Amino acid sequence: MIANLRTAFYIILLGSLPCYPALAESGHVDPFHVRNMNPFTQIFGLPTASSSHLLARHESYLQLNGDVANNSIQSDSDGERIRLDGETYRMALIWKRGIAEDWQIGIELPYLIHYEGAMDGMIENWHDIFGLSNADREDWPRNRLVYRYENNEGEQVLVNRNRNGVGDLVLSLSHAPVWDLGSHRRIALHASLKLPTGDADELLGSGSVDLALWVSGWEQRSVWRWPLEIYGQAGVLLKGEADLLQDLQRDVVFFGALGLGWRAYNWLDLKAQVDAHSSHYDSDLDQLGGAALLLTVGGSIHLDGDSRRIDISIGENLTTDTVPDFMINLAYVHDFDFAQNP
Repeated sequence: MIANLRTAFYIILLGSLPCYPALAESGHVDPFHVRNMNPFTQIFGLPTASSSHLLARHESYLQLNGDVANNSIQSDSDGERIRLDGETYRMALIWKRGIAEDWQIGIELPYLIHYEGAMDGMIENWHDIFGLSNADREDWPRNRLVYRYENNEGEQVLVNRNRNGVGDLVLSLSHAPVWDLGSHRRIALHASLKLPTGDADELLGSGSVDLALWVSGWEQRSVWRWPLEIYGQAGVLLKGEADLLQDLQRDVVFFGALGLGWRAYNWLDLKAQVDAHSSHYDSDLDQLGGAALLLTVGGSIHLDGDSRRIDISIGENLTTDTVPDFMINLAYVHDFDFAQNP
């Protein structure tokens, strides 16, 4: 199985890194800002993994985030047919601000591109080198765009030309309860509201208002003298009526994440993260009706203490074909403190 083989390769690669006790004395590891980039799933307001460390009053957080996913799969089941062949790019500008003690607001504005692609050849060569199957890739011309779903009632969705535009705007609010958890634990409550600012006909948005509620947690533990950080979240997404595939849509989706981080050096964090969610659609097709389990591995490079960093990661599908088999995430993060000195 492609996913298991490539996952094993990532684990071996991480395991080959120098294994020295952590040299960092401060700071914390933040989650990867990654999502399921299935073009029929990423249109909904499913939150990414969130940090339990909220910004202090006067502090702001600016992030430029980029996701790339390559899709190449086709499936038929009980009168339903789907084909996902192409690349999707999602760029987002994310701003967060501490507005009071233990309160934080945020806004995310994405820009999406559905593109014929340029990575098919590279991915096929990668598979050949490691003896992995190219499945449907060998039967189709390279670098084409076809996102199509149809059933016995006819074609429901078709994107076969390059499309780009603003996606759905997301507003968020976070609060850290005043419970005394000690210096090595954090917990935070979050809510987000996704607004239908993207064009649903072009798979740039869902055409609905989505509400998400979730709780996140963080804990630092020492394992054989190594300070490791464990973080995670769990929540529920309540979806409005979308403009696409309304008869198949599930109105409630459960989601969660679990990650492990290690500050190997003052300038380097190594992280592995698993994101999961229940199915978005009532369909026998794995690409629509399957639950998702996504593994992301990579790290953060700190450029100026903890005020600036670059995240680099690769995503891998662990279960069904709900998740694309190749994803890349890049992010640039900059923290600002606008507190006035007395």
